[in-house]
Amino acid sequence: MQRWIIVGVVVLGLLCGGGAFAVHAYRQSRPVPAWVPLPLNPEVPLAQRDQIVAKLKEELNEQDRLLKISKDVGLVSKWELASEDEGAAQIAKRLFVKEGDVDLPQGRVPAIHVGIKGTRKESEVTKQLIKSVMKEVADILGIKEN
Repeated sequence: MQRWIIVGVVVLGLLCGGGAFAVHAYRQSRPVPAWVPLPLNPEVPLAQRDQIVAKLKEELNEQDRLLKISKDVGLVSKWELASEDEGAAQIAKRLFVKEGDVDLPQGRVPAIHVGIKGTRKESEVTKQLIKSVMKEVADILGIKEN
């Protein structure tokens, strides 16, 4: 009888350990996008906002820009990809540009959200990607860095 109790305790311990590992693995694969809101003047018409979003999407999805971002972050080594082209394809797949709002001290204003979709375990690389993408956005929009 005592042997069965010991076997039961060992099995229960293994189940608890496996469950804890499963919960950890699940949490690490949850989506955690990173984005930067670009506030707009509230008086900008909706059609012009749509044009800005379309222009940003088009220019950010150019192959040269995507390759530059991939090289800047070093995606090939960090995500163990075959080539820079594959890194550019991953960025293109994860990149988003959309309209939204942002809360500022002056109140809620319209904004353009530029971001990268990622998971919790990729959060450091995602943050580096968004920094590099924002350099390209500043270049596209003609914003000078201080």
